[in-house]
Amino acid sequence: MRTLLAAALAVPPLSLAAPGPTVEIDRAEARVGDTVTVDLAAWPSGNVLIELCGNGGGRGSADCAVAAAATTFIDAKGRGTAMVTVVKPPIGCPCVISARPVTGGRARTVPLVVTGVPTLSSAQRRAVSTTPARDLAVSGVRVSGGGPGAAWLGGSATRTVTFTVRNTGAAPVTDPPLTLAVGRGGEPTGILDAPRIGTLAPGQERSYSVRARLPGPAFGRYAIVGELTGVDRPARFTARTSSYPWALPALIVLAAPLVIVRELRRPRGRGARGPRQVAGAPRAVAMNEIVALNVGQWRRLRNLSRAALADTLTPLTGTTWTDRDVESAETLSPPHRFDADELLALSRALDVPLPALLLPPSGYEIAPPASPVTSAGRASSPGPSV
Repeated sequence: MRTLLAAALAVPPLSLAAPGPTVEIDRAEARVGDTVTVDLAAWPSGNVLIELCGNGGGRGSADCAVAAAATTFIDAKGRGTAMVTVVKPPIGCPCVISARPVTGGRARTVPLVVTGVPTLSSAQRRAVSTTPARDLAVSGVRVSGGGPGAAWLGGSATRTVTFTVRNTGAAPVTDPPLTLAVGRGGEPTGILDAPRIGTLAPGQERSYSVRARLPGPAFGRYAIVGELTGVDRPARFTARTSSYPWALPALIVLAAPLVIVRELRRPRGRGARGPRQVAGAPRAVAMNEIVALNVGQWRRLRNLSRAALADTLTPLTGTTWTDRDVESAETLSPPHRFDADELLALSRALDVPLPALLLPPSGYEIAPPASPVTSAGRASSPGPSV
């Protein structure tokens, strides 16, 4: 009995931990030029880089065919799919398909036999592992620009990103692949033209400058993300900047007195006629309709669905919004009556300054207030009654 009890206690318990990220491919062997489908499961949300690597991917991107890499986005269920074209890796097999988060982290690999690519012997792999390190470091990252220009009026903006690359390894590095992207959030998608790095000897450093365009209307905070690959450890760096249309509030302040003067000069009383619509003239609409037009326009510019905007507005307003509520807010007839809290929430949800919701879009103008109407249905006129 004691022997059976001891044997039972010696059996390790079954692990209840959730499985980690997995990588699966649709074939075990491929030729150069073939396409391999890669399925990812149980990955954290974000972008994942997928590469074909030789040497078992032991030295990271230095063993991988960086130019043929693919990127896929992991959805809320932890899944993603990508197509990878099989090319000859920079070093012999054993070859693997390697997947790792773009932001850095452990790579997951699955074996792939690449026909026609020689396999390294154990001695060759040991020799490769003892070759001088190929490492790069990026420093002095800064962003300049942002003075008066079109961006102050809601147009595009231009920034200059400057950074220094230093060879911190023991071997020369020639033209390592550099990718640059700009946009909102931590994973921007706007690709920038990257400069050639050239050859850097061990200990040598060189500075580079890149112009980044922020498409209009440029508003909010932006990230410019770069990554150097083709070395033992990818070097990633991030620069941050912002752009706000500072001139728009000033224009509204300056335009307000002109609107008041125009309204004071408008004829009133009996015989006064309402505004006449002239062909080609801007259409006069009420202020709530101006906001509705701008909400719809900015939502489409931000590539947001009505449901996505509703999900963002719910915590900002403290009330439940649905896609039908957003549709109602974008409808001109009957117009939604916006309050100050809703305007502020819409400004934050759409990532636009508050004045951008109040300025008439092209082809529209703010309608003058209607003349007060008496109980008899006639426009009232100043002065004593007759």
